[in-house]
Amino acid sequence: MLSQWQCIQQNIGTWYGSFTQFSPDGEQVKDTPSVLTLEETEPDKTMQLTLKRTPPGGETNVTKRSFSAPGPAPYVYFFESGAFTQGSAQWTAFAQFGAEMCLTVGDRRARFVIMYESSVSGSAQLKYVVLIRETQTEDAQFGESMMTPAQIQGSWKGTLSALHATMAPATTGSSQWELDQDSLSCRDEAGENTQKLQLSLEQNDSDKVVLLKGELDYRLMTLPNGTYCLVPSEIEQATEFRIEVGWLREDGERSRLIRYYDSRGVWTSSALIEDSRIDEA
Repeated sequence: MLSQWQCIQQNIGTWYGSFTQFSPDGEQVKDTPSVLTLEETEPDKTMQLTLKRTPPGGETNVTKRSFSAPGPAPYVYFFESGAFTQGSAQWTAFAQFGAEMCLTVGDRRARFVIMYESSVSGSAQLKYVVLIRETQTEDAQFGESMMTPAQIQGSWKGTLSALHATMAPATTGSSQWELDQDSLSCRDEAGENTQKLQLSLEQNDSDKVVLLKGELDYRLMTLPNGTYCLVPSEIEQATEFRIEVGWLREDGERSRLIRYYDSRGVWTSSALIEDSRIDEA
């Protein structure tokens, strides 16, 4: 098993991409080209991240961060593929809440930023989603088409790797997903921990957002290049929830990354899932 520092090293290099922001209704709001560089300034000791964002017609904004071994966990947790997740350790009413989640395949990454805005009622509404598509080759393109709900319908099974907020050793398990015209059902198991989600589909005319009803209402937002996110439309007190992102690639394989929160709003674990559709007999 790789150490956190070795997992972070999977992301070393220069990443060319853009920050594409979407409204909760799936409409693109803006797109900002970016260049991110992660370098190991002292072998096995320190790293520096430099992010340059240049809005169309604007000046370049530069952000720099440094961190030391063994890494920034538990604030940022890395998986062996280089995928990572970071975000608020707890959701509370009236506080800012969000998460960044990254799926990595070879020299390509799909990063997602999910942000919520608190309301006077003590809940939080989805504010926006940012998709950051990056490659380590300048001007390279993502080949996948715009995601559609039909592409992820059916039954899926896969393997799951879970990292825990307590920093306990990682556990492995399995995941099941089933999406049809009426409902979405998910079951994730890792050791003694089982996470379930059962939602019914609400009729709607949007080709970008599928609305789902349950103890919390969720929205499945289809995004460019085979990506999507499955997130609560509104977070409420005393209700457990999850934030999920996914990437269906040209080879038919899918990666999913999930952050789980309990009924107190406390982040409990994150899971990286690699799954595939089960062919009908």
